[in-house]
Amino acid sequence: MNFARETMKRAVLCGLGGILLVLFLGSCATSRPYDANMPVVSMSHAQESDLSKYGATFAENPFKEPNIVFIGKLYEFYIVKISLNLEQKTKIRIEASAKAPPEASTPVPYNQEDFIHFWDVVSNQGGPNPAQHERRKRIIEDTVIPDFEFTQKPGQATYYLVFVGKRPIKRPISYEVMVVLENGESFLFSDTVE
Repeated sequence: MNFARETMKRAVLCGLGGILLVLFLGSCATSRPYDANMPVVSMSHAQESDLSKYGATFAENPFKEPNIVFIGKLYEFYIVKISLNLEQKTKIRIEASAKAPPEASTPVPYNQEDFIHFWDVVSNQGGPNPAQHERRKRIIEDTVIPDFEFTQKPGQATYYLVFVGKRPIKRPISYEVMVVLENGESFLFSDTVE
């Protein structure tokens, strides 16, 4: 009986240790040092492979558009992956915009606070599953740009900038993101979705 209890206790402790390790390694916090051979800033349209690790459905993965039964998707996301490789602590400004055809709904760029609020509204402040709501919120806090102006520690970090548009979205839509460092260097990403 004591052997079974001790074995169970060890299994639970090992499981918790594994979960904490995964959360630590999977978070966006800078865990890799600056690399002089890599670009200071690089940006791209986030791929499904970048985002699928956060979950298979919108109930757990904030980067999946909400999909309501019988109605379908009410929103569409366009997500830009921003990779930073900084030698020293740096102030960063992000300028983001989207252009849509006249009289069309234009997607809006969201920072962490905006995106958390979006999910609070969509899920009615936690919805039927508070654990999933908290998980989505933690993922947003770990991965979405903190703000449009923030200070970043030295080393490598990856953030996502999410544009949210109300469906149906008329195309073409042009997206533009500029990252400006405090030393005046700027980096531009642009893409047009037909």
